[in-house]
Amino acid sequence: MSRLKILAGALALALLLPLAAFAVDTGSADFTRYIAIGDSLTAGFQSGGLALASQRNSYPFLINRQATGQSTGFEQPTVSNPGIPAQLELRSLSPLLIAPRAGSGVPTNLTLARPYNNLGIPGARVHNTVATVTDNGGLHDLILRGLGTALQQAVAFRPTFATVWIGNNDALAAATSGRVIEGVTLTPVAAFEADYRTIATALAAAGARLAFATIPDVTTIPFVTTVAPFVTTPTGTRVFLVGPGGTRLTADDRVLLTAQTLLGQGVGIPPELGGPGLPLPDEVVLSAGEIATISARIVAYNSIIRTVATERNAALVDTNARFNEVARNGLPVGGATFTSAFLTGGLFSYDGVHPTAIGYAYVANLFVDAINAQYGGDIPEVNLAPFIFGAASTTSAAQAGSTFMDDPSTAMLTPEAIRNLFWALNIDTTTPAPAPRRPRGRRH
Repeated sequence: MSRLKILAGALALALLLPLAAFAVDTGSADFTRYIAIGDSLTAGFQSGGLALASQRNSYPFLINRQATGQSTGFEQPTVSNPGIPAQLELRSLSPLLIAPRAGSGVPTNLTLARPYNNLGIPGARVHNTVATVTDNGGLHDLILRGLGTALQQAVAFRPTFATVWIGNNDALAAATSGRVIEGVTLTPVAAFEADYRTIATALAAAGARLAFATIPDVTTIPFVTTVAPFVTTPTGTRVFLVGPGGTRLTADDRVLLTAQTLLGQGVGIPPELGGPGLPLPDEVVLSAGEIATISARIVAYNSIIRTVATERNAALVDTNARFNEVARNGLPVGGATFTSAFLTGGLFSYDGVHPTAIGYAYVANLFVDAINAQYGGDIPEVNLAPFIFGAASTTSAAQAGSTFMDDPSTAMLTPEAIRNLFWALNIDTTTPAPAPRRPRGRRH
């Protein structure tokens, strides 16, 4: 048989074989038993809920698919649509109203006879990973099923590879609740480090190669940045809103999405603009000082993560730096530029906190690149085209109708939407407010 015929036969066979038949070069990283530890970002939580529609685009699922060539075998605690809680939808473009979808999802594989590969738990902090077995009917119970902590289940799985992206909620609770309370909404640095090292030590002892990720600056998400602290008059003059204690906000303060209902009722609107002059409550405002405290704490957390990654010879995904870059310059993909703008940017979902499908695919590629660099592999990146043009497209009703919609900064989450989101993220809205803050003018 001629060499030409042999090559032709080999090519014909290759065209008939499925993609999975070709081994992916993962270098020294072994994805035979891959486990993912994390929070809502790892779980694939999107638009205020955990649902199959977004879980199928979770970054751990995408990483596993790229590393193994398989779309099966990586088990997640799947929930039927519209999710638990029900994911949010855009009810109208003018006015902009965002509310939960009708109905509720149900778990679809609670009886899996082993730990899930994806142990991302919405609302989990670093300490929950090492200490929490049940949360009395919350999402920890849905995912852990009373079989031990997330770390215990991960170790019992005897993982060959593990990704760890945990710690976001250790700062997010302060940013979304508007209350910076040490040990309540913000985890002390020493406690964070002790628990984080416990996670790394246990996974390494179990034989897993590791990939860690830093924590993004939660004060830059749309939930925090969309609503301006001022009203611009027709003449272009900025009139700053009335903040806690009756003091005027400054350009460095932030008003949360949760303030929109109050603003619509006139609360926070100064008398010179026809408002009653009633102050916005503390829980819907982040002062410049609070923002600085949260950001500094994230820097401290990330220093710990980088140190642990170095000590463990692990891959490190600097999501903090990459997300900051995207916030500044956008993410160019296929001739379009995605941004972190609320509703119209394409990277953040309807809750203003969690990514869209293309946002999660971007995160998966950050992990893939870091794993390849650390372990000498050649895992292919996720093809982003389907997330723009195909079934996984992130185009929303808001993006499609952006020409006809109100200013995104006027978007309102219904009270039910806010309650569901805070429940899922384990944010306690009953926490007493701290002592009154000093007037902003005396802080700078």
